[in-house]
Amino acid sequence: MDDLGQQSRHLSISRRILILLMVFIALSTIFGYASTLTLSPQQAESLAKQVASVHISTTSIFFNNLEIALIEFIPVVGAIFGAYSSYATGLTTAAIAQTSSFGQQTRLSGFDLFLFLLVTPIYWMEFFCYSLAVEESFSIIISIKHGDFFAREWKWLLGSILTVVVVLLVSARLEVLMIQYFG
Repeated sequence: MDDLGQQSRHLSISRRILILLMVFIALSTIFGYASTLTLSPQQAESLAKQVASVHISTTSIFFNNLEIALIEFIPVVGAIFGAYSSYATGLTTAAIAQTSSFGQQTRLSGFDLFLFLLVTPIYWMEFFCYSLAVEESFSIIISIKHGDFFAREWKWLLGSILTVVVVLLVSARLEVLMIQYFG
């Protein structure tokens, strides 16, 4: 096979970026939609209590987010888990808005809270990582189909994992600082 035929078997950087953007939009849309849902008072209180019971530290946030991202790297499972995780995050956002005293006083909706998060670097860093992981899970499937995982794709996988680790570590630190300063 000539170089042109060989090159067409691999995902180009532009196609990877396109998949990444599509995944980012899909995960964000799922999150945004779920944040608009109204939960029963019992459901909202239960989710809010779960969030309140989480130990806030860079390490705990980092490992929680890393676990999500690592699962999202798994072909097929990753995309499904990414959608589920985004939906659960949206529901939790809705629950926080419904149960917090600030949310009740200001009539802050879950979607308002989603929009606030959307303008923070933490959101973009974390959802970039989740989207990169899901994109790579698709790329792994394509590379296995073309029989070139061990020739090329493993390098992309390793680079993606390293990128996710570094970005999520920085994001976790920023999240802790944001929680400390803004509550």
